[in-house]
Amino acid sequence: MTIEALKSSAIWDVPACRGPHAEAADTETLRWVGAVGLCETEAELPRLVRIRPGLLAAWCHPRADRTDSTLVAMWMAWLFLLDDRIDESDLGRDADRLDGYLSELLGVASGGRTAASPMGRALAEIVGRASDGMPDSWHLRFRRHIVDYLSACVWQAAHRQAAEVPSPDAFPARRRAFGAIMPTFDLVERTEAGALPPSLYYSRPYQDLLVAAADVVCWTNDLMTVEKEAAQGDPHNLVLVTAHHRGLDRHAASLAVARACEERLATHGRARRELRAPTRTPDADTRRQDADRCAGALLVWTRGHLEWGLDTPRYGPAASEGGAL
Repeated sequence: MTIEALKSSAIWDVPACRGPHAEAADTETLRWVGAVGLCETEAELPRLVRIRPGLLAAWCHPRADRTDSTLVAMWMAWLFLLDDRIDESDLGRDADRLDGYLSELLGVASGGRTAASPMGRALAEIVGRASDGMPDSWHLRFRRHIVDYLSACVWQAAHRQAAEVPSPDAFPARRRAFGAIMPTFDLVERTEAGALPPSLYYSRPYQDLLVAAADVVCWTNDLMTVEKEAAQGDPHNLVLVTAHHRGLDRHAASLAVARACEERLATHGRARRELRAPTRTPDADTRRQDADRCAGALLVWTRGHLEWGLDTPRYGPAASEGGAL
């Protein structure tokens, strides 16, 4: 497994902590999936049972209460179902068809359309639950990030359709987008310190550490899934992009991606130290403490996702599932 490229990585120094609500979040999420009619085939529910979105929520949000753990698990289950349907059908290689297929979800995410399908109604419910008690600025940002994710799925389909390997310069930002990592990271604020004020969220240090953590999640994911995606002929994986453009074999490309993960972890650390710098305003210092708590939670997310990913059947070479992240 190419994840061995990370065997000496600093990511193993990040504490791993599993929250107490994994089983409850799995149970409640699967009950919700059945109640809203999300599964379209007999295979989808057993697959979700094996994947365990509640366990992912517990590893990545260990301090979340039961309600928020279930919310995160619901979001992950919705993402897994949608991405599998795209990746396992011709939709994933037909950008025009996929754009039409996603039009309702794009409308729901943007707030301009009433949900009609089970997936649309489920998305509306998730957005509503996630936004409860959060300020409008966070709510709008969460919606925008979901729109970015859905749009990036169409971009990915267009590149698959054209049999194009993405450029190494453009790929990282696109990878974050079709991996749905930014709306997923928005939920960290909900489960940790509450919504950060725009002045902090959009500050250079916080954006630097946010993007760095997102890249670590996406790229360690790519290390875990490269064999499966290579077998499917899908080049949307940083290991495969690196191998193609740098003329490397898969092992050498995996080592290069592992080194890139190390660099992103270092970036996160530098930006977090800058974010911690004291100010002359006590209120600003309190808000920075909230941002630092979220910064630490993002780092926990990178390790938690790795712990779940190494245990899930979703990422094995024989797995047929695709998926967000």
